[in-house]
Amino acid sequence: MEEKFAAAAVRHYGDAEALAVSERFDGAGHLIGFSAECAIKHGVLSLRTDIDSIRGHFPDLIDIAKRHLNQRLHYGIYTIIKSPVFMQGWKVESRYSDNGSITKQQFELWRGQARSLMYATRLKK
Repeated sequence: MEEKFAAAAVRHYGDAEALAVSERFDGAGHLIGFSAECAIKHGVLSLRTDIDSIRGHFPDLIDIAKRHLNQRLHYGIYTIIKSPVFMQGWKVESRYSDNGSITKQQFELWRGQARSLMYATRLKK
């Protein structure tokens, strides 16, 4: 199956926004993390045509992406992901957490970080 990271990033971002309007921050937080992951994967693959795929989830994905990016040439994405608070606390295993595990404030922080990635990877204008 072909990985369509760009389309998935946009879809997960929109779905996260829709859930957040209903104050369903656990689902919204989970999807905003997937949106950010897909945006990174899309960004790396669009900048590095010499690699076929990129795998992983936060926090490991950040180190994987940094290894594939050049800090100077890929400044936009690199600057975002090098922050020590970037997607801090998000983990794929949160899908098994109890309701109420992700606060509105946590979601809004992650959403802002995901939005920055969407702009840096040209998925949002």
